[in-house]
Amino acid sequence: MGQLIDSQAQTNLNKKADSLFVQKKFDESKALYEQILKNSSNPNPKIYLKLANISESKGEFVNELYYLNLYFFKQPNEKTFEKMYLVASENGFKGYEKNDLNYFLFYYRQYSNYLWLGFLILGIYIFVVLILKKRNKQFSPARHKVIFVVYLLFLGGLINLPNNYKSAIIKNEKVYLRDYPSAASQIVGSISEGNRLNVIKSDDIWYQVLWEGNFCYLKASDIYVVK
Repeated sequence: MGQLIDSQAQTNLNKKADSLFVQKKFDESKALYEQILKNSSNPNPKIYLKLANISESKGEFVNELYYLNLYFFKQPNEKTFEKMYLVASENGFKGYEKNDLNYFLFYYRQYSNYLWLGFLILGIYIFVVLILKKRNKQFSPARHKVIFVVYLLFLGGLINLPNNYKSAIIKNEKVYLRDYPSAASQIVGSISEGNRLNVIKSDDIWYQVLWEGNFCYLKASDIYVVK
């Protein structure tokens, strides 16, 4: 019963936030949308779009890109992809280019379910063939079994790719990049707000990122993590 009440309260809060949004009372609606995001484990992705619209109306383009990225990770589509590229281009932010990596991630997210299904069917077919050969006492080269195991590992990695992939958006005006996860390590460069990077891994309060072909570290407090 408690969960039902929570769900109803969440619905009422969302309706109130939507009403304020339509009335262009953006500060009030933003506060309610952020409250919903904080208290919900699986919020409606459209909330991210509305927060992006609010940020755009206030000229907060870094926040706009952050919310557009969150929405895109949930609902990948060409329109949002283009919008992120346009906002980034107009403000001189890097990391949103229409390059091979970004296109791959876009199409992978959009069509990943079909891709998984195709690879899964192929894997089942290979497995059945190997079982039938064994049952009929037909010879199967050892390399076929090794290839099948490698294929399963590849399939597992492919399925987990969206869960493992993260990107980061710089939220502070100037952020230093370091060669090791320590404030005492050497500064290897700096990066300004709004730029987006690919996250390699996290290490306590530090994130290892890839920027302009180099691996470096920055603090978690300097970025919005999108996943």
